[in-house]
Amino acid sequence: MIPEPEVATVPAEAPAASDRSAPIVSVRNLVKHFPIRGKTLFRSVVGEVQAVSGVSFDLFPGHTLGLVGESGCGKSTTGRSILQLLRPTSGEVFYGGRDLTKLSSAELRPVRRDLQIVFQDPYASLDPRMPVSELVAEPLRIHNRYDDGGKERV
Repeated sequence: MIPEPEVATVPAEAPAASDRSAPIVSVRNLVKHFPIRGKTLFRSVVGEVQAVSGVSFDLFPGHTLGLVGESGCGKSTTGRSILQLLRPTSGEVFYGGRDLTKLSSAELRPVRRDLQIVFQDPYASLDPRMPVSELVAEPLRIHNRYDDGGKERV
């Protein structure tokens, strides 16, 4: 029999009075399902995998949030869905007063300058043949921030 997962019983610390402003990121009822396709000629959908189901949280200024869980529980899928690298099946992700799930790819590009994700597997995320300076410089180049002070910061 599989044991029930442990649930944190200590409530998260409430934001300080000065931080009680609007959250930086607000996620409401995030859901991501992946289709299961049959082996027929037309590969019709025969079911779905529920990877993420009903994730909600607020991230306030000055606070950090970590997603922790067993392998395969949906941490990376949740992160990718928040950043819209994977479009969620349903739910809302608010940043800067805008629902990211409603934005086009072009509208998301400037948002991704501010929101970043650290994937759990560095070997899948980082090219081991690239020097560290190039790994750090790459996102600055993508977002046209390398030449305007980024080069010195690298």
